[in-house]
Amino acid sequence: MAYARGLFRMTAIWGLLVTVTTSGVSSDFVRIQGDQFVFRGQVVKFKGTNYYPRDHMWADMWNNWDWPEITREVAMIRSLGLNCVRILVPYSKGGWGGANPPADRLQKLEDLVNLFGDNGIRSCITLFDWETSFPSAGTSKERDHLSYLSAIVNRLKNNEYVFMWDVKNEPDHPANIGGYDNWDSNPSQRDRIVSWLSRMCNAVRSIDPNHPVSVGIRWWENVQDVIGFVDIAVFHSYWPNVTQQIADIRSYMGANPKPIICQEFGWPTNPVPCNRDGQLIWSYTEAEQLGVYTNHLTAFAAQGIAGCLQWMTFDARAYTSDPNVSFENYFGLWRYDYSLKPAGTYYRDNFQVSLFPSRSEPPGPVVRFKAQAIDSAVKLSWVNPLDANFVGTVIRVSTTGYPLDANSGELVCDRPAKPGSEDSFVHLGVSPCTTYFYSAFAYNESRRYSAPAKASATPGKGCLATIKQLPDNTWVAYSGAIVSAVFETDGCVYVQSPDRSCGLRVVASNTGLTPGNIVELTGYIGTRWLSGQRSERQIIAQSINKIGSTLPPEPLFMSNKSVGGGHFGLWIPGVVDGIGPNNMGLLVKIAGRVTCRVGNYFWVDDGSGVLDILGRIGVMVRCLFDPEVSVGDIVSCIGVVEGSVPTGWISNRRCIHARSLQDIQKH
Repeated sequence: MAYARGLFRMTAIWGLLVTVTTSGVSSDFVRIQGDQFVFRGQVVKFKGTNYYPRDHMWADMWNNWDWPEITREVAMIRSLGLNCVRILVPYSKGGWGGANPPADRLQKLEDLVNLFGDNGIRSCITLFDWETSFPSAGTSKERDHLSYLSAIVNRLKNNEYVFMWDVKNEPDHPANIGGYDNWDSNPSQRDRIVSWLSRMCNAVRSIDPNHPVSVGIRWWENVQDVIGFVDIAVFHSYWPNVTQQIADIRSYMGANPKPIICQEFGWPTNPVPCNRDGQLIWSYTEAEQLGVYTNHLTAFAAQGIAGCLQWMTFDARAYTSDPNVSFENYFGLWRYDYSLKPAGTYYRDNFQVSLFPSRSEPPGPVVRFKAQAIDSAVKLSWVNPLDANFVGTVIRVSTTGYPLDANSGELVCDRPAKPGSEDSFVHLGVSPCTTYFYSAFAYNESRRYSAPAKASATPGKGCLATIKQLPDNTWVAYSGAIVSAVFETDGCVYVQSPDRSCGLRVVASNTGLTPGNIVELTGYIGTRWLSGQRSERQIIAQSINKIGSTLPPEPLFMSNKSVGGGHFGLWIPGVVDGIGPNNMGLLVKIAGRVTCRVGNYFWVDDGSGVLDILGRIGVMVRCLFDPEVSVGDIVSCIGVVEGSVPTGWISNRRCIHARSLQDIQKH
C-alpha cells in the first residue's frame, strides 16, 4: 500500500529508458545478471503497476471475484505497454485462511497470473500482506507461516509468468513497529522482523529455484538491513530525492551489485483539499502527479535501475469535494470512469518496455531451413526455435507454390523436438526436374503455428533449366552441377548440367573451384541486370561446395546465330534476334574470322553476318587477358555465353567470355 509520508512537489526533465529486445536461450524465466534482469539472454527492463480491480479493492478483490472486470482491466493494462504487475496476497484476510489457503483462492491466484502472462505481463507476487506478526524460529506460528508460504510457492514455482516473489509489503511500516515511523527507532522489533524476513526468503528459495525473492521495503535506508539475503533491492519512493535514494541503495551493495526496483511510487489526485491528520493538503492534483512521474522516471532512466511499478492502477472512487475521503483512493493511472490521467499518458508514452511472449502465442519460426536436392529425394534441414513453448515442427509441400499455412499442400513430416534443436528429414518419392516448395511451421502444445520458413529444391540431374525458370528471390538447392568456368575478377563461376542442356551464372568468390569440379550449391535465384535490362539468370550463392570431380566439360559447338538463343518464359532473357534454344550460361565453341578488335575484346564472324553495336560484325569474345589475335585471323573460340547489354539496347548482344588463352586457337 502507498502509506506515503511528507509528499512534496517534484519537477525534472524526462530521460528515456530503452528496453533491449530478447532472443537467445530456451528458458522463459526471468533471470538476474549483475544489476539487471535478463530474458532469453538479453537485458530487459520492467514497467508495471500495483493491481486491484477498480470496484473490488483490497480484500474485496478475493471475496467478490469479478472475472469479467479483471479481464477487461488486464486488456487496459496491456494497452498501456506495461509488462509487469504486482499482486498482493493477504495472509488471513480476503478468505485466504492463514496457514491453509483454500483451493479456490490458490486457483484464483493462478488464474490471475496466467491471464496476465497470456497478455505479456509478468507478476510480482507479494506474500503475507496485512500480516503483522513476525514469529521466532521454531514456533507454531512460524510453522503456520511456512505452511501458507509453501502452498502458494509450490503452486507457482514452475510458472514462467511469475517474475519474482516479494515476501512482505513494507515490513518497516509503523503498523509493524509499534507506531514508529522507521524501524531503527525500535531496534529490537527491527531485528525480530529482519530475522523473520531472512527465514521466509530462504524458505521460498528452498522450494523455488526459478524465481528471485525480495522484500518490499518502505524506507530506502532500510534496504541495507536486508540486502544480504534478498536477490533484488526493492524500495518504495514517495519522496523527490529518488536519485539520492538509488545512490544510497547501491552503496549498501558494495562489490555485489543486484537489480534495483522501485516497487511503489506515485501521487494522489484527489480530494483537493484533503484533510490529512488534521491538516489540509492542497497539492493532491493531476498536475502534481504528472510532476512526480516526470521526476521519478527521469531518475530511473538516468540511474539505469532494473524497473519500476507505480502505485496504483485505478482510482477506487469518483472524484469528490469531501476533504475527509481518503487520498488512498486516488493514486490511479486511470480515473474511476476509466479515463486516463495525464500521468498515465506520460507513463505509456515515455517509459517504453517490451511485453513478454506467452504460452498461448505461437513460437517463432524455424531458422536455417534448407532443401538440398539429390537424384530421387530432397534432404530438408533446419534449426528449431528457442521459444520454451515450442514442441514440434510440421513441414508441408506443394509443386505450385509455398503452402501458406499448416493445412495447405501435402504433409511431409511432423517432428516433435526440443527448443533450439537441429533436425532433418529426407523427402522420398519425388519426381525429377520438378520444383518442390516447402513451408515449415513450428507449433506449441495448442497447435498454434508460427509464420512459415520456406525453401525449395529441384531434384534430379539436368534440372538447372527448371531452376532458371523460378521467380527472383526463390531459395534453391542443387547437387551435381559441373563447373565450366571460374572468373574471380567478376566474382562468379559458371556451372552447367552434365548433359550440356543448361548453364547458369553463380555469384560466389574465392571458391577454390576449377572446371570439372562437381558441386552442390544453395542460394537465391535472381536476375543479373545490365544497362537497366535483364541480361541473364544467376544464383546468389549462400554455399557452393565441391563434392567430386570429372573431366572439364566439353563445349557445345554452334553457329554464331545460335549463340544465346531466344527468350524463354517470363524470367530467362535471350539475345537480340535470338533463335533456337536459350543457351545463356552454357560453355560453347564458335569459329570464324576476326572482324574487329578493341583492347581485349574481338569479334568473330562465321559468315552469318551477326550484327553488334556500332556496325561491328560477329559474336563478341570477351577476354580478361591478351587474346593474341588480329583482324583477319581464322580462329576457334571457347567461352561461356554471358549477358552483355550495350547502353541503349533492350536485349543482350551475342557474347562469349573466354576463360584463358588456351580457349583461343588460330587456324
